[in-house]
Amino acid sequence: MNDALNSYARWREADESGREDDADASFRTVYRTAVSEPLIPAAFTTRVMGAIMAAAERDGRRARRTRATVVSGAVVGGSAAAYYGAGWVISAFSTVFIGLLNLLIAAVVQGASGLEAGASVWSVLSGLGRAAAAFAADPTVTFVIIVIQGIAIAALFTLQRLLGSDGESFE
Repeated sequence: MNDALNSYARWREADESGREDDADASFRTVYRTAVSEPLIPAAFTTRVMGAIMAAAERDGRRARRTRATVVSGAVVGGSAAAYYGAGWVISAFSTVFIGLLNLLIAAVVQGASGLEAGASVWSVLSGLGRAAAAFAADPTVTFVIIVIQGIAIAALFTLQRLLGSDGESFE
């Protein structure tokens, strides 16, 4: 106790006189004598490590159950989506295919009839342009184009997230 008081007095005296190195050394001595580090009992370490192992086992079981639930739900949901969405997808594809086929047939017929009547190439091309404009003006086609653009935007956003581009690469 007396050594701690002497170290304290030396620290105060060195600090007040401006000797920083001596003050730091004296303060270290005061701190070591005044503050003792308690030893951690071995039983505490054993209990903590046992609790950590038990928590890791619980987390592992929970992760396996969650994974199994998600996979099962994805399989059931995917199957239901494929079953109920197959008719819509086939209908959409067949509608687009028939529309493109009608456009192609109309273009061939327009071109052949225009050339037979002695029309110029420009009048045939303008007729084809009018047919394409009429096809594009159809609300169904417009809706399909908007849906395709939405899918493309979602795909680009997802691709950016998957590739993990950051703001630094754009600077």
